[in-house]
Amino acid sequence: MRVLLFFIIISICACKPDTSTSVNEPITFSKITGSTMGTSYTIQCDLNDPALKYQIDSILVDINSHVSTYEPESHISKVNKNLISQTESVDGLLKMQFEAHPHFDANFERSKEIFEQTDGYFDPTVMLLVNYWGFGYTPKQRVTTVDSTKIKLILTQVGFEKWTYNKTASAVELTKPESAEIDFSAIAKGYAVDYLSQYLNKKGARNFMVEIGGEVFTKGKNSKGSAWTIGLNTPADNAPVNAFVLLVQLSDKALASSGNYRNFYISNGKKYAHEINPKSGFPEINALLGVSVIANNCMDADAYATAFMVMGLESSKRKVEEIKDLEACFFYSDDQGQIQYDLSSGFKPYIKS
Repeated sequence: MRVLLFFIIISICACKPDTSTSVNEPITFSKITGSTMGTSYTIQCDLNDPALKYQIDSILVDINSHVSTYEPESHISKVNKNLISQTESVDGLLKMQFEAHPHFDANFERSKEIFEQTDGYFDPTVMLLVNYWGFGYTPKQRVTTVDSTKIKLILTQVGFEKWTYNKTASAVELTKPESAEIDFSAIAKGYAVDYLSQYLNKKGARNFMVEIGGEVFTKGKNSKGSAWTIGLNTPADNAPVNAFVLLVQLSDKALASSGNYRNFYISNGKKYAHEINPKSGFPEINALLGVSVIANNCMDADAYATAFMVMGLESSKRKVEEIKDLEACFFYSDDQGQIQYDLSSGFKPYIKS
């Protein structure tokens, strides 16, 4: 689950001039906007193609048809509801066979890898818990009385290690606990950003920005011929969207953020946020207010931002240093309630001075 508009794309000039010319030369850009995945998207690129919006929307519809839990007829919904035609029960598990779906495959396989790399803190099989706490595809309902017995029962169905996924050239065999459900919402927007970025590359775009619900990938320069500049929003529920803690500059990099200060509710005086800890079954509330992750692709940035929010500050600071080509900015609340931030060892060069 994501925090929308955690950062804002800012069309301002970079501090360093374009090294290819003495003066930054403006670039003619097209801007495409629309709706997808329960949020908005924006694409700015140096292509002039009247058909581009239709092409982009068609791609997004196709991706959603495979990975959106909000679409009852999507492939992931059929997997979750055990509606795959070739399904049999084997030793208390369900075994399904279906045609390979590239969008589903990519999200499943990378999710499994990041699940293992984060010691299980990134776990898409929390779908039942997300629904229980009122943050999923089921009708939104605040929890007023916590049912610990039900949470323990749900946890028996949670755990990506309980799922297997064997793929051949044309088919997939998937095994899962009978009631278990999977949720790609913490990685699918990043995947879509990457997929669209690759599409623009193939069409010959040299400068572009793709953003879906705050997850972004940039290439080249903005319309002013300068580096793409992104503002990291102040992580407070009452902060305006144009209140920034830091500005960062990116090119050929992705950035995604997650936080617990927008998507939450208060019930009986207790705060419940949408980041669910797959080990405890409860919404995770710790010192971290938000995390912004820079990576080579948006899929990884998206997933690790969620994982770090659940892992907490100290564990995340150690983990990010173990992972190649990954940087992070951690926003947290100190003992006096003041917002502070820590940077991974390679994050500082991206900050606009």
